[in-house]
Amino acid sequence: MDAKDVWIFCEIAFKGIDYDSFTDRRVSPSVIGKKLGLDEKTVRSRVKKMENDGFIKYYQAMPQLGFFAFKNINTYRFEALNISTKHGVIKYARGLPFVVDIVDYLGNIVSISIAGGSSEEIDQVATEIANRFELLKWRLGNCGVKNPLIIPDKLDWKLIQKLRYNALSGINEISDSLSITSRMVRYRITKLLGSDMLRVRAIINSQKQQGLIFYELELSVDASSRYKIINHLREIYVEHLWSVRTIAEKILLANLFAFTLAEPEEAYVDVLKLEGVRSCSLFIFKEIVEPKRQNWMDDLIDQKIIIESKFE
Repeated sequence: MDAKDVWIFCEIAFKGIDYDSFTDRRVSPSVIGKKLGLDEKTVRSRVKKMENDGFIKYYQAMPQLGFFAFKNINTYRFEALNISTKHGVIKYARGLPFVVDIVDYLGNIVSISIAGGSSEEIDQVATEIANRFELLKWRLGNCGVKNPLIIPDKLDWKLIQKLRYNALSGINEISDSLSITSRMVRYRITKLLGSDMLRVRAIINSQKQQGLIFYELELSVDASSRYKIINHLREIYVEHLWSVRTIAEKILLANLFAFTLAEPEEAYVDVLKLEGVRSCSLFIFKEIVEPKRQNWMDDLIDQKIIIESKFE
């Protein structure tokens, strides 16, 4: 893999929620190409190679969380006393309702994203996790959940259920299983994606990374220097910096990738030399932890199908 492959992967795995343009249940190759300065054919062939090589494990479908009356998603970073405790945290969090994502890092760090009706409700869940395992906890940020534009019916929910862990399932396979026409399946899936009712993202196979390392730099900065530091990061790391965002007035979170173990530590040392940077923490990505099947979201989808059946 080269840097262009990684950038394409980041767009379909981490940034799909930002796009309005989907084709074939992936982010549009033409949209990615325009953003990255690549032609559509190149993007399409590189994505296909990542799929065939097993780097992309599968495509996961997630319904719009506003359908379940959620208003916010908060992300927290937890620090355990040791790695054994961290593994206990991950096992526990996988069984908790409303946990959207668990990101495991090398060492004793894990981050967890939680959905809820309010930030206060979510904070209570995060605090309960921290207290149970005697963890250090800090919030990385939050994002609001969009209100749904349309209300899915029973068939929509059944399609979402079919796509949950194989979002690229064949049209004919789905039509046969639901006893509807292929044309109807294609139309409904297009509607789900086009109305922002469904998000599709690529899931990485961490066993196939072959030297690729994702890492985060969390920077404490002088507020007056924040934009200057962001520009410096973009100039220094160019194509290896795929995301940088402000998570608090004086905190920046930079997401990068590298191809050697030395690069993350070198980046850590180098950013500390930037004017306005007070401190820096380095977190090396291990994997996005697979959700349990069946989990709370699958249960909510099942409930929606049952409720809609009553109105038939």
